[in-house]
Amino acid sequence: MLAMLVIAMATACTMAIRRARLAEAELKSLRSEFGYLDPAEDDTVAAARIAVDEPLVWRARVRVPEGQTYRVAYSARWLQATTRPDWFAAQPIPSGESVVTVRVMKDPRDDRWRISVIVRQDGRAVRTATVLPDELVAVFQGSHDIVSGGVGSQTSVCEKGQSMRIFNERYFVGGSAIFYGDQEREPESDVVGVFAELQPDVGSL
Repeated sequence: MLAMLVIAMATACTMAIRRARLAEAELKSLRSEFGYLDPAEDDTVAAARIAVDEPLVWRARVRVPEGQTYRVAYSARWLQATTRPDWFAAQPIPSGESVVTVRVMKDPRDDRWRISVIVRQDGRAVRTATVLPDELVAVFQGSHDIVSGGVGSQTSVCEKGQSMRIFNERYFVGGSAIFYGDQEREPESDVVGVFAELQPDVGSL
């Protein structure tokens, strides 16, 4: 009887451990699919990348504290020997949690290629877009190596009032260089890519 009891308890423990591991794997998959932000201080900015299957689409969940207005600046070009991308425009972002999507696509309304930023919160979506010049469109239509930077699937945090680069996708085209080290350093030649940054909505871009 004692031996049977021990066997039954061991079997139950093994099944419980297996179920816990399966639940943990499912939770990890859901967090990757929908984005999850770890709890943090109320006066911090947080972001985590969301996995996407679509080409030329990048998505992240972000959290902005109360009392500080923020925007998402975006670009598809970083000029040689400059300290930041050549920001095209910016979309204001409300406080609280939002989903930010950056998309490069041909607009079916006029067949012009655009880079757009969409901010969704509580079922409401706001967006802004910029028409891309032909030389950038040609890059996005081709197949190129990409060095991906910015935030990852784990929560990244910065202090209130600071900026955070959420997407930093550099395309290797022609003579441009791929940077496997510091993603923020000045490029040695013009770089085409997708760049988006959470920044305080203060002053010009």
